[in-house]
Amino acid sequence: MFNLFKKSGVSATKNRDWGFVKTDIHSHILPGIDDGAQTLEESLALIDSMYRHGYRKMIATPHSSEDIYPNDTKTIIERRDLLRRAVGEKGIDMQIEAAAEYMIDERFVKMVESGEPMLTIHDNRVLVEMSYLLESPYLHNGLFALQTHGYQPILAHPERYNFYHNTPDKYDELKEKGCLFQLNLIAFSGYYGKHVKKVATYLFEKGMYDYVGSDIHHTRHTNALHSVLQSRVMTELTDYPFVNGTLNI
Repeated sequence: MFNLFKKSGVSATKNRDWGFVKTDIHSHILPGIDDGAQTLEESLALIDSMYRHGYRKMIATPHSSEDIYPNDTKTIIERRDLLRRAVGEKGIDMQIEAAAEYMIDERFVKMVESGEPMLTIHDNRVLVEMSYLLESPYLHNGLFALQTHGYQPILAHPERYNFYHNTPDKYDELKEKGCLFQLNLIAFSGYYGKHVKKVATYLFEKGMYDYVGSDIHHTRHTNALHSVLQSRVMTELTDYPFVNGTLNI
């Protein structure tokens, strides 16, 4: 097992081109739409920090759920366009796109089954999530509905679902059902705790991840991301075939 957080003598990112981090497929940078950035100023601060870390394209993925964040295509695209204008006025050379992080709940299954177009990360890929405490009772119906309507699910941060930590075969089952996995890069900093970091390492070493994202909501996340980007883990990650590298502008 590699040492995920041993500091190198010099910056691990210095003079290196980490191609997979140029495009971030998971972030909460749209202002005032979920538990991420609340104002344009906060959004711009996060984007500026990501630019300084080498990112050049960010796909905003606000929560879309039945109860707390009932965001739809209209609300998300309106905030995306607002943020795009602000980024342009600020002179930050960052491409801003938008999709959604869909909670696998009853509303989501109904949306998919009704034929409502989903916001995608790219092509037919849809980012989905569950509660961290309990597997969604709609999980298998939701995954089946997505695939029968021509979409492929990307499960956000599988390492964070505590109810799978002692049953790793569940990850194999989800992969067999056609689920792609997205790593939260800051899991390797220990930000979410030792158990999440351990599971992230396990999934990485088994080659089960397909995408990597920041899932940034605030500056504490960008600080954790910075610590990962400065660590030896980047040497291990750079050769991993994350799909992100094919999405760069």
